[in-house]
Order: sequence, then C-alpha cells, then structure tokens
Amino acid sequence: MVKWIITLLLSALLFAPTEAYSQEEPKNEHFEKASKKRKKDAKDAEKEIIKNHEKIQSKKTRKRMKKTKRKSKRIKNGKPAEPFYKRWFRKS
Repeated sequence: MVKWIITLLLSALLFAPTEAYSQEEPKNEHFEKASKKRKKDAKDAEKEIIKNHEKIQSKKTRKRMKKTKRKSKRIKNGKPAEPFYKRWFRKS
C-alpha cells in the first residue's frame, strides 16, 4: 500500500505543470521603423490619389462628394444623417 502511494505521488510530481520562462525576443528597431515608414508612405499615396481624383471632377460633383462625405461621417459616429433643425423645417 505504501509503495502504491509513493508511486502515485511520484507520478503526480512528474506530470505536474511546471513554469518555464523564455527570453524576450530582441526587437528589431530597423524593421519596425521601415514598416512604419512603409505604412505612412502608403497612407500618403492614398491621400494623394483621392486628392487627384477629386481635382479632376467638376465643381458640382465636388460639392456633392463633400456633402456625401460629411453625411457618411455623421452616420459613422452614430448621429442622424441630418441635424434636427433641417428635418423640422424641410419644405416637403
């Protein structure tokens, strides 16, 4: 009986979870800087493309695009598309 208990305790100790600590991976600052610069360049290029696209539109279309952009921004923020006073005093 004692031998069986000792075997049980020994096996419990062998299969008990152990904590292991690994070293932190060294940060590659050059890689991080390069990736940040790449992301920034991509963002700037996208802004430039949008700006050029808007530039080639007619004035009427630019105004409509601006209005739509404002409206979508309001909807994204959880506000109604139009302020209350515009809805109250609408002619239709």
